[in-house]
Amino acid sequence: MVARLFRLRVALLGGAFRGSLAKGLRTSLWYLVLAAAAALLAYLPARLIPAGEDRALVDTLIGAILLAAVFVVPFFENRRHLEPRQFAQLPTSPGAIAFGLLVTSVVSWPFLLLAVWLVSLGALRPEWREPGWIAPAALALAAVLALCSARVMSALSKLLAGQRFAGALHTAGAVLFVAFLPVAVFAGATAFGPDGRDAAAAAADAAAWTPFGAPFAALSLAASGDVDGAIVHLLVVGGAILLLVALWIPITWVSNQRVARPADPAVARAGLGWFERFPARPSQVIAARELTYWGRDPRYRVALFAIPIAPIVMLLAFWVAGADLRTLSLVPLPIILLLLGWSQHNDVSMDSTAIWEHVASGIPGRADRAGRLAPVMLIGVPLALIGSSITVTVLGDWRVLPAVIGMNVAVLLVASAVSSVFSALMPYPATRPGDSPFVQPQWSGSGSGLAQTLSMLISLVLAVPPVWFSVTALIDVEFVQNVWALLFGVGYGAVALLLGVLIGGWIFDRSGPELIAVTQVFD
Repeated sequence: MVARLFRLRVALLGGAFRGSLAKGLRTSLWYLVLAAAAALLAYLPARLIPAGEDRALVDTLIGAILLAAVFVVPFFENRRHLEPRQFAQLPTSPGAIAFGLLVTSVVSWPFLLLAVWLVSLGALRPEWREPGWIAPAALALAAVLALCSARVMSALSKLLAGQRFAGALHTAGAVLFVAFLPVAVFAGATAFGPDGRDAAAAAADAAAWTPFGAPFAALSLAASGDVDGAIVHLLVVGGAILLLVALWIPITWVSNQRVARPADPAVARAGLGWFERFPARPSQVIAARELTYWGRDPRYRVALFAIPIAPIVMLLAFWVAGADLRTLSLVPLPIILLLLGWSQHNDVSMDSTAIWEHVASGIPGRADRAGRLAPVMLIGVPLALIGSSITVTVLGDWRVLPAVIGMNVAVLLVASAVSSVFSALMPYPATRPGDSPFVQPQWSGSGSGLAQTLSMLISLVLAVPPVWFSVTALIDVEFVQNVWALLFGVGYGAVALLLGVLIGGWIFDRSGPELIAVTQVFD
């Protein structure tokens, strides 16, 4: 079994170079660049930081981050991983399959790149060579931990999500990655700040007692003469490896016993864009269609390009009036998020050629309301998180990051909630699909102005409480108050969004035929 899997692994490695000569050269160059980057990651700390406690802190933090990424990423991105279910038909036991897959995973490009980094670390850290057995043991345990982590998390993901939800899981991983960026920016800004040394030491001490940072902490302790402490940290890594192996065997057995729901052969599953990444359920299908619209329909692109203009004009006016630019850094992002959420207040009219499908098929109104929010959420939430980190960087005080995030997220969710209600309550004429986005249909009534004014005013009024709490936390900077502003802003916005979806769905259910009539008149 192991020999067959080794041959399969080698064939998969070579498959990346097959095809034209140009493809083989590009693949070779790509992997050479990745290997050079792995070696450079080990070389830079040795080149920039002298041997001692500071270099040990950096190695522990970098090692912990990389091993943690190896543990987390395969749960969301595992399409190239072999899974136990693929070998269920072979005349062998689940234990043999588990052992073969685990051992032969060393013949894979991710593990080979990790090995380049670990070998480079061992070669470029002369302080790790005494006593002689600690460094090989710690680096070998780090490699085995990475191997077991990737195998267990990949198989667990495929067991829980399956092929049907693989696209949604991948999208969730991308959103979580974007959400983590403010934390990374905050950590980097803190590390290079006046108290960066103390913060890095505290983070390294915490990471040293996790399985991800323990092998590198053991190397640092052994280099300083504390062999007993190094052995304790190696035992932490060994215990984590035993736990992962104990999980890997039953996961393999269950994967071989369960049968996934067969896909309908009449359903096309390739080339469908966003529809491949969402389950076949009402709100998710509507979300996929809305994301397709936002990517292809020029009416939505023009609206997105116009959204940043308002805050730029406001900033110029305040700057001419002599306002403090650091204080003004708080203004643009909430306005952009408010306009982004508010831009959906007439989405029923924008979707006038397809709204009849929702009513005719009996889709619940709340599913229609929730699905239409997908583009705003996928754009707005990452924008709120990344923009908040940029805002506090310009502001010069990272202690207020929780309050700023709470304010921005609350503004986005409140505006989206109001839009969910008004797009079903007060639709008005919109540019027809296929027409120029700069052409507006003729309309003798006052519905457009009233709907725009009311939806914007209600959004502003409902956004006052979280903005007030956040501004209070910005003025009186305390940790507890900033955390309270974050929790209140996110909770308040989530409740408002839930109510907006439910109320808007109730209106949609009651006035479905009227919405069809209105949109047909507009067309």
